Amino acid sequence: MSTLRFKRFSKPHVLKDIGRHLLGKFFAKFKDDLKEKAVILPDPALADEEYFTAMAGVLMSPEGLPGSLNDALYAIDEMATEDGQQRLEEGVAEAQLPLAFDEKSSREDIALQVWLESPELLAKKHNEQRLIRLSSFEYYSNPTPADQTAIFEQPDAATVDALTAALDLWFSQHNRGHKHTKIESHKIDGEFWFMIRHGDTYVRTPKVEGLRSEVLHYRPEKDDVVVYAPDLDEIRIHAGTKGEKDLYRAKFGFYLFGQEDYFSEFKTYTLEPLRQGKDWHDPQGVDGIREIILREVEMAWDGQFNDGLVRKSDDVFASAAAYARPFNPIQEKARLKRAAFDVYFGDSEKPRKVQIRPPNILKLGRHCDARLVHRWLSKQKFRTTAQAQE
Repeated sequence: MSTLRFKRFSKPHVLKDIGRHLLGKFFAKFKDDLKEKAVILPDPALADEEYFTAMAGVLMSPEGLPGSLNDALYAIDEMATEDGQQRLEEGVAEAQLPLAFDEKSSREDIALQVWLESPELLAKKHNEQRLIRLSSFEYYSNPTPADQTAIFEQPDAATVDALTAALDLWFSQHNRGHKHTKIESHKIDGEFWFMIRHGDTYVRTPKVEGLRSEVLHYRPEKDDVVVYAPDLDEIRIHAGTKGEKDLYRAKFGFYLFGQEDYFSEFKTYTLEPLRQGKDWHDPQGVDGIREIILREVEMAWDGQFNDGLVRKSDDVFASAAAYARPFNPIQEKARLKRAAFDVYFGDSEKPRKVQIRPPNILKLGRHCDARLVHRWLSKQKFRTTAQAQE
């Protein structure tokens, strides 16, 4: 079980930058909860150095604090980043909240002020940020994809309720609890994100309380994510088991488009373009991508000995070409299992990681522009269609 720790709010200098006024308003929201947990906050009469050091000490032990305060402070702490600040400022403008940040406001100031004005907005933006940080998805496309951007709309409450009931029935039948399923939807950068919260298999965990040992019995909560990209007419799924992935593929197809097989099981990705030499990494026509480098490729041979080979390099193709007798790093009869790329966007000197594992897995590193990557993959035929496989 992971231990909760606040990256920023347990540091005295961060708390001092925020100031007593904002901190006081925040803790006042939890006055009764703090009293119930017998938490004693530092004496306001203390000098700044003593006061903020003592406050940091309180926040360094979240296990002694009210759960509601921990949940709020965890979200605020996570949103006190460059990306978080941008999302919060955009959210404040969209919601027309009466907030005007000072030019000297820190990211912690901004996150805390937004929470004080609208805890719901900060929670919404925090969930969005958590979603886009997910990097590993399995992709399923429509066999005859068409750009749905102009016609697809966010499903209404009745549709979401029906979808929730269908998912909950499956979870109940598979020992994951009954009536625990909730769906939360977000529209992010033109895509429709659905976070599915549901019960998981019951667990028993030993627990020590002083000298007494006991066993906790509980059902964990689990979050899965389904994203529909209307321009590509495909969904991508972040879930643990094949059963859950098949469930989401079928039920989202049915409740969004009336067909359980709307999203096919045909493979979405192939690595065959790597056999064509250097043309595959040409980013021409994809504005925003400057360079693409193959860093790693995994190959296998289906036979008696199940031979495999992983070739790694700062640049696999450049390395092969540098030898006195250049060789093709992609073995002719090998099955291509996985490839990892460095992708350079715009003027950035830092590459972003992209990994493809056919038939359906694409992993994107943090701050990777998914839309540009998808455009490049389509242009260079790394994305495939059902028709191409017939």
